[in-house]
Amino acid sequence: MFARSARRIKAASHIPTSSAQLMPRSHIAQQLPRARFSSTQASDGQGSLNHKTFYKTFGRPIAKVFLMAIFTYQLAYYFWVKLEQDEARAEMQAIISDLEARIEQLEQAKPPKK
Repeated sequence: MFARSARRIKAASHIPTSSAQLMPRSHIAQQLPRARFSSTQASDGQGSLNHKTFYKTFGRPIAKVFLMAIFTYQLAYYFWVKLEQDEARAEMQAIISDLEARIEQLEQAKPPKK
């Protein structure tokens, strides 16, 4: 079964050896279909203008998304820093009030001077 399949593949992929049967590379490349990466078929003369039309069409939306992403990041960063500052301020205030309470205790425990 596999031997028969292998013979068929080998016969189908027979490489011509005579120079008369060989085709030039340029002729082979013209016969192969070219891959298109856009939804519209471009003519050969406008191959270099595809990127210009893409950015002309989608330049503003891409810029808007990019700017909104930067704005969102900066806003989130601002609130994050604000929350960290509030937390540090609350910790410092707790330490200060604790120290003030200890000072009050020590002043009350200290005997008055004559």
